[in-house]
Amino acid sequence: MVDQSIFNEVMELRNQGLTDNVVIAEMSKRGYVMEDIQAALAQADSMYGSFAQDNSGMAGGMNGSMPRMQAQAERQVKSSVGDDNIYDRIEEITENMIDEKWDELIAEVKKIIQWKEKVEEKQNKLVSDVDKMKEDFKTLHGGVLGKLEEYDERMQDVGTELKAVGRVFKDVVPEFVENVKELRSLKEEWKRER
Repeated sequence: MVDQSIFNEVMELRNQGLTDNVVIAEMSKRGYVMEDIQAALAQADSMYGSFAQDNSGMAGGMNGSMPRMQAQAERQVKSSVGDDNIYDRIEEITENMIDEKWDELIAEVKKIIQWKEKVEEKQNKLVSDVDKMKEDFKTLHGGVLGKLEEYDERMQDVGTELKAVGRVFKDVVPEFVENVKELRSLKEEWKRER
């Protein structure tokens, strides 16, 4: 036997015009177990079916009036529960769905923001590395140019010294050659005297 409170809640939701799937979702949300919900739905179906079968065989003027009486009873239940209740419920379900989708969207946007921050961090590091390389290159370039200027100055000094040595040799070489000739002649004389 189904608990009367579950059965009453299932009937109330059905009278609001909700489908069995929506009724199951709502009852699950309220904390009821699926087996109890399905049993209450089955009992509601069997009651409606037996009520319709029992009254279909009645004689007399009741034959055509039973569906009208049932429809009128349903309308009374609906009006007592209130038509606004279904709209409130639909609004609540819709808001819940929107909230869930919104939360999913926010989670995805947060992932995109995190990715963007990582990319910006890497980009800033690359820019910093490139700037450091530029500074290192400027330092290296300045050092190389300094060495080249120093080398150029030394070469100029060497060139000046070579010119000076060239002038000295220019003056000394003819005298040296003359002295060598004299030495040769002295050597030949000495060999002859011996």
